Amino acid sequence: MIYPFVAGVGTFGCLAYYSPYASRLFNVSALRKRVTKERTLVLTYDDGPSCAVTPAILEILGRHNAKATFFMLGRSAQQNASIADRIVEEGHDVGCHSDQHLNAWKVDPIRAVADINAGYDRLSSWVASNGMYRPPFGKMTLPTHLAIWRRGACIGWWTIDSRDTRSPLPRPEQVVDHLLRQGGGVVLMHDLDRSPDRNAFVLETTGQLLEAAARESLTVKRLSDLE
Repeated sequence: MIYPFVAGVGTFGCLAYYSPYASRLFNVSALRKRVTKERTLVLTYDDGPSCAVTPAILEILGRHNAKATFFMLGRSAQQNASIADRIVEEGHDVGCHSDQHLNAWKVDPIRAVADINAGYDRLSSWVASNGMYRPPFGKMTLPTHLAIWRRGACIGWWTIDSRDTRSPLPRPEQVVDHLLRQGGGVVLMHDLDRSPDRNAFVLETTGQLLEAAARESLTVKRLSDLE
């Protein structure tokens, strides 16, 4: 979908507006090369924290003595502040995933930038003003890219999508196989409370990925450990 505002500025304007997509491709490629070279697993979770799934994930991580990265929504963190506190207290990474999870390709640029700023404002107890950012749906435009650049924040991309938002769901073993074929990866999952099968998939996949990392001598890191 091309937002009507962009469609009216011509081909050059449209290309400029969506130019961060090219930057994403370059950065994801570089990230993939690094984690595979270093045989690293990074577990990342978006859209939380939630009252059921996030604590269960933290329990699994604790049993494996592993750290992960959580990109939190401002609205979710405010609703589950004690769980956001726990994430930080247990040594995990936290980053901003906006406030209302607006798709920058589907709303006007003023609303998209405002959603980013609102996210950082509501997450200020846990995330620095220049803390990591992960764009909702992985979508950025020139205005949102500039908003993040002005903050001095880095963008936290991923190299493996667990596909936990898709239908039908894959099997956890398929995500593990993908990781092992690549020799490492930054895995995208989601820790919002959803249907029982999706919640179970995230928990089972988390456990199997950590077991595979131990078995295959992959190092488990937070995303900020790669910087």
